Amino acid sequence: MLVLFNEGVLKDVSSVEVQPLDFGDGKISGTQINFVLTNGDELKYIYSQNVPIEESGQRAIDFVRSLYNDGKADFTHEPVEQL
Repeated sequence: MLVLFNEGVLKDVSSVEVQPLDFGDGKISGTQINFVLTNGDELKYIYSQNVPIEESGQRAIDFVRSLYNDGKADFTHEPVEQL
């Protein structure tokens, strides 16, 4: 599956996982999305704090669904920060 991460940055992804962001205190504070590239490297992103948890979770799920269905997706417009 191909993901456009930035203008001119297209990477081949073998898997994607959406998970709640928990800093260890048991309180969910956001949404994290993890990519495993076909070369084994990992890229981890969290959605901006300005995006409500419910919305960020749904955006991440919609992104993964689109990626799975189409085999490619544009991640450049997602309000995320790389970990």
